[in-house]
Amino acid sequence: MKHFAKFTLICGLAFSLGAAAAEGGLSRELKDEELTITVPGKIDSYDRGAVVSGAFDELMLRLTGGRNDHPVSMDRGALEEYVESVDSTGSGIAVRFSRNGILKLFQDRQMGIYLDTPPDVIVWLSWEDPDGSVRILSDGDSNGFTAALKERSAFFGQSVFFPMMDADDMTAVTVDALENYSMDTVAAASARYGTRYAVAGTRTGGNIHWELYDLSRLQSPLYQSSITGDPHQSGMMMARDLVSQFSQGREEKVRGIRGAAAPASGRVGLTGAAVGKNKAYVVIAGRMSFPELMSLERHLRQVQGLTKLSLYQTQADQNVYEIIHSGTYEALAEGIRRIPGVKQTDYSKPFNFAYDAAYVKTEEPKAETSAVSTDGDLKENRPAAATQGGADGSGASAAGGAQKPATGTEETAREEGKKEGADKPAEKEEQPQAAPKMQAIPITDPDSIIDTSNERL
Repeated sequence: MKHFAKFTLICGLAFSLGAAAAEGGLSRELKDEELTITVPGKIDSYDRGAVVSGAFDELMLRLTGGRNDHPVSMDRGALEEYVESVDSTGSGIAVRFSRNGILKLFQDRQMGIYLDTPPDVIVWLSWEDPDGSVRILSDGDSNGFTAALKERSAFFGQSVFFPMMDADDMTAVTVDALENYSMDTVAAASARYGTRYAVAGTRTGGNIHWELYDLSRLQSPLYQSSITGDPHQSGMMMARDLVSQFSQGREEKVRGIRGAAAPASGRVGLTGAAVGKNKAYVVIAGRMSFPELMSLERHLRQVQGLTKLSLYQTQADQNVYEIIHSGTYEALAEGIRRIPGVKQTDYSKPFNFAYDAAYVKTEEPKAETSAVSTDGDLKENRPAAATQGGADGSGASAAGGAQKPATGTEETAREEGKKEGADKPAEKEEQPQAAPKMQAIPITDPDSIIDTSNERL
């Protein structure tokens, strides 16, 4: 009975661990905020390609713990496969990437993801000001370096802070102690802050030399570096170097991801609407490859009356276009409905459309051996080189056009051919095959693609 209970416990524990495993075999799930990068700018006047590319490079740095020195190079078409949404926020433009798509990318490239939280670090740094005075930076300083270091460290999920430099700190640690790297003194002063790791360094003449220590082992630094640059750049560089040291050797490989990126579940979409006299937001739902997207935009620009077209928002399975036009809304909607692949699934929503490759009409096959005249009668089948005869009934050469007199032998053969043809029963004229009709395959659940719950337009 005891053995059975132990076996049950082990099986139950194994099942719990298996059920708790994150997608891709990782120790935890990637959070939405970790897959969202906010870059400065305004969405009404932005270069989409540049914004997405910059956000993607930042995402690569974040997920590799600052260790991706050479960002993955992709063109716009390839990057769009990983974008789930692009939205305007109070602080800039937020680009959210597809979790499944990014996991598959890391799996295909054999890249590791850093999912740990870097430990807190306290920074003791003597700072030479332009007037030659030297002080130890405090947590309340705002000289560009401290702000950049804190902000960039927070981007990587790390907390980096400076001492308060109150009376206790000023007594415990002096500029001379930092310049001489008296780490016993620094470790004793850091005890009140409860951190295991500390940076000690000096800035002289624009150059910062700093060393990272594990305060439980002060024999030698874990890492040391020299940085030259303006305060903001120096803070950014130190933040990346710090997280790189803690992420080294702690990356997790992604396994078992199949297929392309999946659309977000529970996503709130946009409803197309007419705003102003000649302005409209048009929603076109449906997954499109990059060539299909470019073809769609090319056809949109050719719609009669359209004077300006810009991509307002995009998600995995939906694009929203801001359109300025000079005609009526009815004429605009009619022009969009004529675009190959585009259909209107709900006429009560005149600015919501759906794209499906099945809507694209197949090209009609060209008749090679017969043609239909304008009056609907079937023309006589002729070789390509022959033309209609002249008024006297004789044939004309396609090359020269001049009539060639027939020889005796030719006349005899011609007469025999006529007789032989008269004896045979008339063959039934071959009718041309009708072109295949277009078969539109409607989207089975348009509400799952076009969510009308958001009425902010």
